[in-house]
Amino acid sequence: MGLGMDATMETTTATSEGTPAASVAAISTRISDSIGQVLAGREDAIDIAIGCLLSGGHLLIEDIPGVGKTLLAQALASSVGGSFHRIQGTPDLLPGDVTGTMMPHGDNFELRFRAGPIFSNIVVFDELNRANPRTQSALLEATEESAVTVDGVTRELPSLFLLVATQNPLEMTGTYPLGEGALDRFAAVVTPGRASAADEVEVLTGRRGRNRLKSVVPVVDIADVVDGRRVVAELYVADPIARYVVALLDATRNHPRVRLGASTRGGVALIGLAKARAAMAGRNYVVPDDVSSLAESALAHRVIVSDAIGSVRAGREVVLDCLESVPAPTA
Repeated sequence: MGLGMDATMETTTATSEGTPAASVAAISTRISDSIGQVLAGREDAIDIAIGCLLSGGHLLIEDIPGVGKTLLAQALASSVGGSFHRIQGTPDLLPGDVTGTMMPHGDNFELRFRAGPIFSNIVVFDELNRANPRTQSALLEATEESAVTVDGVTRELPSLFLLVATQNPLEMTGTYPLGEGALDRFAAVVTPGRASAADEVEVLTGRRGRNRLKSVVPVVDIADVVDGRRVVAELYVADPIARYVVALLDATRNHPRVRLGASTRGGVALIGLAKARAAMAGRNYVVPDDVSSLAESALAHRVIVSDAIGSVRAGREVVLDCLESVPAPTA
């Protein structure tokens, strides 16, 4: 990044108080502080989760059991007013258990639609890859079009809909790997990783952890998030930034290890997350660092590596290679 762009950033940030982006920054700070009451040492994962909320993208949290995947999802949901449901992935879970189904009503057995838990503002789908492929596929329409079709009738989901799914690594027993189409519906994948020793002390002493979840109350309402999404959507993206994203997408497609590179949908998600990051910092424009800092989370799960199919870790390695080989735009 050139010196001219740095100077512009400092000047604009210094005068951004009272702007729409500043209101988004205030919203994100409240949510982050609320989640921080429960989750220790997960700042990057929390920021990406809030970025998905503000950009309209869905989030997949992947890691081994016991590192706070579900807790992060539930703390986010508890910090935002509105409806919330949690779904537990199991092999016998049916699509109708998620989307809803037609049920007999009254003495004449008239069939009426009973909405499933997907009809909520925030849905936490725990251990998504333990659900069978048929049930996983039921989420494709919901995550792409914010609607579900049951018995030939398409029904709209709430105007603000966010899916936060968790999954165990694919080598764990009893899991069904998500297909490429399902993975591509998620704006970002985060891996919280193991907590540091200091953070584990916070959990073991009760200052953080699941026992604190009940104390989390909504700090923003749905209207705040809707307004924040509108601000994020209208943020300025310069052509050089867009060309930078296109170059990164192209680099993943031409990488020697890659069987299938990142999709155009991945570029749209990356731009959306970059806009959210800019607004969360109080800026009304996107800079190259917004893109480069989020590329790994937004693109790695969309990259199919020939020698490690289904591995998000291998996808991250490819994206990091591409970030090194593609020059970022300068002022």
